Amino acid sequence: MKFMGIPLNGTISAFQVKLQAKGIKYDAVGSRQLQTGCRCFKGSFSGEKADFYVYYNEKTKVVYRAKAVITCINKEHCDRVYNSFRDMLKTKYADGIPREGEQDGHPTISIIVPDSKLEKTLGYVEMYIGNPQYSFMDELYLHIDYRDIANQRVNQSKNMDDL
Repeated sequence: MKFMGIPLNGTISAFQVKLQAKGIKYDAVGSRQLQTGCRCFKGSFSGEKADFYVYYNEKTKVVYRAKAVITCINKEHCDRVYNSFRDMLKTKYADGIPREGEQDGHPTISIIVPDSKLEKTLGYVEMYIGNPQYSFMDELYLHIDYRDIANQRVNQSKNMDDL
């Protein structure tokens, strides 16, 4: 599974170097506000200004998930961006299994991504619109979330070792 053409595996340090080579900047202030096992970045995602969140196992440092979050100024703007990305994702992952739905009054899509031989699942891409933290704000947040299944399972397994 890949995010911005970068495989969702390897260490967070190696992943960060590859993101930075694409012009994505590390956000030290944002990263300090997050839980351990997640780093924050800022940059452009398919032509849209975005915040990026990269998740990795604290012990192994292996990346298993990456997310782009685009801030939209209002519902109409968010709907346009959502529809554009939905069409691009459905084209890119034409062999995948899309599931569309609704969450908090907004559309969602989840695409199960198979390998090139269509024999196993590599991961999935989810996209949804999140509401603002405060009700007086018009901003909405478009989340585009990529997860590698094999590395996510390894992450969960390593965390279970603590129990």
